[in-house]
Amino acid sequence: MTNQPFIGLHHVALRAPDLEQAVTFFQALGYQKVHHWHLPAYKIDTAVMMQSADARSWIELFDLDAAIPMQGASAARGQEVATGALAHMCLTVSDLHDASRHIIAAGATRVTQAESLALGTPAVNVRNAIFEGPGGVIIELLEPVTFPLDRSPA
Repeated sequence: MTNQPFIGLHHVALRAPDLEQAVTFFQALGYQKVHHWHLPAYKIDTAVMMQSADARSWIELFDLDAAIPMQGASAARGQEVATGALAHMCLTVSDLHDASRHIIAAGATRVTQAESLALGTPAVNVRNAIFEGPGGVIIELLEPVTFPLDRSPA
């Protein structure tokens, strides 16, 4: 087996016309709110990370004004999200630099350079990069991260 830097799917990110309604909906499906943040540089008023009941996957929710790389056409505030509801998929990687080389070699185009961000309070430090894959799918590569209320199996 070759040395593979890709670990697995980390989260799916969604834009939500009504963020609180989306949080309530996913809570009804067993997801738990584990972190939230504001990131003015990306016009993010509120973003929420929710973890599944089995603690193995996450859903990231963004308000409609978030200026982040995503596929599809934007919806205006008050409109239904008909296209562009899926913002991106995120893959956990063991080495961001190596995984970036691999994904570009596989045909993806770089959207953002690797960057380190501090999300929320308490700050959760993340290191990521974003790419566009085949068919326009936006793919975030994310080094391992632990959220304050993370319930992942050890």
